[in-house]
Amino acid sequence: MVNLPCMIPNPKFRPLMAALLLGSLAACQTAREFPAPGSHWKNAQGQLQYTTPKHSIIGETILSGNGLQDFQLDFVAGPGVPLMRLSEAGDVARAEGVFAGATGKWQGDPKHAHGRLGNWVALREVFAALETRIDAPSATLSSPEGAVRPWTAQLSQAPGQPQRIRIDFPKTRERFTFVLAR
Repeated sequence: MVNLPCMIPNPKFRPLMAALLLGSLAACQTAREFPAPGSHWKNAQGQLQYTTPKHSIIGETILSGNGLQDFQLDFVAGPGVPLMRLSEAGDVARAEGVFAGATGKWQGDPKHAHGRLGNWVALREVFAALETRIDAPSATLSSPEGAVRPWTAQLSQAPGQPQRIRIDFPKTRERFTFVLAR
């Protein structure tokens, strides 16, 4: 008979092992289910030009929203190259794609979105503000005073023409220019 060493850790290491186990479980995030756009959602599709001080890229976009509650944006270039897929529901946002950060994905509280991702997440607020003016031939709106991510938005549309929405974030010098079919 062979004597095998006991696999039960030394009792003095149990608190450390429990902390490591709890920490690893806390690091695992459960994938949240985001609602699918329903009949009461506003939907639009068209093109988006995303401009930073160093880069500018144009691609196809699909927007879906339900006021400030739910928001989805898909931005792709070329034959299906995903640049950004953004979903927001309540106090949780998920971003995936090239512009989602170094890892290509992020999920968390929209108020804590890092770097340039914060402006993408702020688009929900901008479109919710524009929703009341969406039928006007033109409108200019600004973020509420004291906003963490200040923005200005200009809406213009002529009869029979696509809707044009330009959103500027002056702190980071980013611009989102949407040309949307009606």
